[in-house]
Amino acid sequence: MATNIIKKRLLVLGGNGYVGQNICNAAMQSNLFSEVRSLSRSGAPSDVSTPGHLSQSLSQVEWISGNVFDKSAREDAMSDVDAVVSCIGAFGSNEFMQRICGDSTIEAIRTAKEKGVS
Repeated sequence: MATNIIKKRLLVLGGNGYVGQNICNAAMQSNLFSEVRSLSRSGAPSDVSTPGHLSQSLSQVEWISGNVFDKSAREDAMSDVDAVVSCIGAFGSNEFMQRICGDSTIEAIRTAKEKGVS
């Protein structure tokens, strides 16, 4: 029985942290995505922060270094993607967490809506 699976392109915001690496890995392993890319300040995770069992699948991710608060970086990263997942997070003062965890997500949602991304 033949199945017609249309593979999608996924952008993971903050994909180089613990949660983000696991989301990228799961996306690659799912075989549902033809492309997985990640936008984060530092780009690709360091070898030290990447568990060995994730290394192979994460080597297939397109790592983009950029700031989620930079609209042009968001627009470029969201170009030709079908879905966006945000794994951006931080700890600190309430104000700091509001900016990093809240405001960045709001800006990302606005850009995704403008670009027609789900």
